[in-house]
Amino acid sequence: MKNKFFNNFKYIILAVLLCTANVAFANNSAKVMLKTVISKYSMVLLALVVFSTILYVGLTLYNKFFVSAKIKDYKLKQDSLSTPTDKDDAILTFITKNRLK
Repeated sequence: MKNKFFNNFKYIILAVLLCTANVAFANNSAKVMLKTVISKYSMVLLALVVFSTILYVGLTLYNKFFVSAKIKDYKLKQDSLSTPTDKDDAILTFITKNRLK
């Protein structure tokens, strides 16, 4: 009984939202504007996915070919709160601590 009530309540809210949204966008100019907004948004999302994939593949290849030789000889200090002395030490510490296994 309780579940049925909540399901009906959700359907009522959904119906009200959909009905009011259709009335608000009944004008043809709003549909054209909405279409351009959706197309621009989808292009931005597509670019985000493409560049994220390129970045992931690039960093994976960099980690596999260039960093692995440096990390094999690098020993992480026991004191995890110590600050690195130079830029190379900071990069190696960051890569070693955040490396996926």
